[in-house]
Amino acid sequence: MEYFKSKYIEAPEILTPDDGAYYFYGYYDMCPAREDGSFHLAHRVRFMDRLQTASDTAELGYLSDRTFVPFAVTSAWNFQQGAMLRYRDPKHPVVFYNIRCAGGFSTVTHDLETGVRKFTDRACAAVSPDGAYGVAVNFLRIFDFRPGYGYAGEKDPFFSDPAPDADGAFLTDLSSGESKLLLSYRTLRTISGLPADSKILINHVTFSPDSGRFVMLVRSFPTPGKADWRTSMIVSDLFGRTKTIMADTYVSHYWWIDEKTILAHCAPESFTDHGLFSVNIETGQTKRYEAEYLSQPKVNCDIHCSLSPDGRYIIGDGYPIGGMRSLVAIDLKTGRSGILFSAASRTVPPWDIRCDLHARFTAGGKYISFDTTHNGVRQIASVPAQLLQAI
Repeated sequence: MEYFKSKYIEAPEILTPDDGAYYFYGYYDMCPAREDGSFHLAHRVRFMDRLQTASDTAELGYLSDRTFVPFAVTSAWNFQQGAMLRYRDPKHPVVFYNIRCAGGFSTVTHDLETGVRKFTDRACAAVSPDGAYGVAVNFLRIFDFRPGYGYAGEKDPFFSDPAPDADGAFLTDLSSGESKLLLSYRTLRTISGLPADSKILINHVTFSPDSGRFVMLVRSFPTPGKADWRTSMIVSDLFGRTKTIMADTYVSHYWWIDEKTILAHCAPESFTDHGLFSVNIETGQTKRYEAEYLSQPKVNCDIHCSLSPDGRYIIGDGYPIGGMRSLVAIDLKTGRSGILFSAASRTVPPWDIRCDLHARFTAGGKYISFDTTHNGVRQIASVPAQLLQAI
């Protein structure tokens, strides 16, 4: 069996050490490396075959010449998004990550050059590109919904409340460390269009490129034996003024194209008519992307979509087919699409510990880094983005 297949490259460059540990970065929409692609951030853990518990720790650090340099330890992490570890931006040595602390969780702002750290009163699911604000959510509630995206530990204090008035989206001032409730779950359920009796949560949050707004996926908990979750996409500014972009439908992975436009795998017209769309958050206008790859079954064309820095290419990975995860690329200039590579996927139950590729551009678009298990262990690897020109 081939564990890595590509028409364009024999094998990727492995960035992580071969030291018996397991490495991963995390989600596809966070900044993993410095401006030149160096000092790639990573999580180091000692297992990969079960869910994390509250007592399991992950070391946080960066990679340099296949050496892992740790700078923190946390027990607030999961296999899909790690500890929300990211650089503020590629030009600054400032990183953000979440930790467990007395009474809950916190986001740390850590200057890797000076060693100075600042702490918040809540853990953020997103931080603004300008480093000024975060949006904090209840990660215990997320853990009940999808363990691969929440933090293990105490029971959600609002577990029995479908839409609590004291929980929801908190705006966090990263300078002072203080948070205030911006949008309660009671408010979000009203504006989301989700059923009035549904238990809801915020699953994903991302700031716009200009830091002025953020988008949330508000979801309903599935009803055992009856219905899967439903999703509403809601955009808010920093004052809590909202607009529901899509209500009570299917919305999955997304990416900010610019301050007004979001790329999303969604069903803007009906729950069943899914596809990859650009969505204007001010007018509501949508445009469907047509590419050969996107005609495949939903489970595979629902890619972790991201846009190259020059705006020409969409890349993303879907889910395994025949034990292989493929990284697809779509050339927006020519309309062509294809597979850059496929990597063997070591998948064991439960589903939330899977290793998605979560491919992301680094070094201004010169490289594509990704998480992988094609060698049987969790690693971080990289390929030249120049391969996109062959699509």
